Amino acid sequence: MTEIKILPVERAIEWIRAWAELDWPITWETAYATRDKLGWTPAPDDGRFFTTELSTNGQEDGHMSRLHGQCSGVSIPLCSRNLQAEPNSPWSSSLWQAYDATADALTQLYGTGKQTGDRSDVLQTDWILNNQVTVSLLASSKIMRAMLDSPEVTAIDQQELYYIEKYGEDYVDD
Repeated sequence: MTEIKILPVERAIEWIRAWAELDWPITWETAYATRDKLGWTPAPDDGRFFTTELSTNGQEDGHMSRLHGQCSGVSIPLCSRNLQAEPNSPWSSSLWQAYDATADALTQLYGTGKQTGDRSDVLQTDWILNNQVTVSLLASSKIMRAMLDSPEVTAIDQQELYYIEKYGEDYVDD
């Protein structure tokens, strides 16, 4: 049986800071060096995908994203996938405690984030850092991840939000 793990908060913050505090935009060389420095194993066929110590059955559990040929972000697990987890189970209680502790640690580092969603579905907290990198912490009763977006993706997201606020959810962007 595969061990299901939640990353300790200190290690989660180390992983997040390793990416968030890079001098963006970053080259693929920098992205791969950061991945390797954290001890993650690249997929044999595409180095953008990787496994961490949280991987279940050796499956890739993280990935780097690409925009205009450059690395534009990273999605990293902060726990093993536990698709059988039920709300209010000991697993989900531990997961929410880890989410709260990680969100508190990120707030200490980066200030108050913007929270959306709720614990009955998906809870997300976003921080836009001084370097314009967006750090997103997401959790449900089954999984917790950190997603980091480059300043370019952050700018695209902010423009999208501007249009939604100005024209409503159903605006057409032609």
